[in-house]
Amino acid sequence: MDQGLVALIAAGVGLVGAISGAAIGGLAAARGARLGAETTARATAKQVHDQGSINHEHWLRGQRLESCRALLAAYDKYAIAASNVSRALEGETQASVEMGLALGQAVSDVRNAYFHVRLLVPEEVLLHARSLRLQVEDHNECLGRWLDAFVAMNGQRAAAGQADEERLREQLGHVHDALIEAARSAVAARPVAG
Repeated sequence: MDQGLVALIAAGVGLVGAISGAAIGGLAAARGARLGAETTARATAKQVHDQGSINHEHWLRGQRLESCRALLAAYDKYAIAASNVSRALEGETQASVEMGLALGQAVSDVRNAYFHVRLLVPEEVLLHARSLRLQVEDHNECLGRWLDAFVAMNGQRAAAGQADEERLREQLGHVHDALIEAARSAVAARPVAG
């Protein structure tokens, strides 16, 4: 065989090998790039989902805080109005129609704020919020019984009404403190990425 022919055949085999190697390398590179892009897309989608969950939890925590704040503000109004009525029944201040209206509005505000809380807060906070609302209702009814006894000039019933009011006022304080602690714990809890 002629050396030129051998060189030509060797060059052809080398060319076919180079082209085949380049094709196989190109296919492998394309496959690697596709797998890398898919992995990046999945990681990005997961990151977006996780960030969305964290943002939602942050928003929800803010809504919970605001609803608890509104309930506690309504309770503060109730406590002031109830104290004014109590002081009037004890003879420390002059009773007025405005006192009764303020007390009724404060009870209504507690009810309304509770219904917002009920929609947003976790069960452990809801239990304390419900207790506070019910305790406000009981205390308000007690003030009404005391007022009725006072107006009827029934000293024995008025004294019993005053004693009941003092007992319920103390219970209100404990329920209020328990709600604050439960709300603080719930708001301080960090969201868990899903």
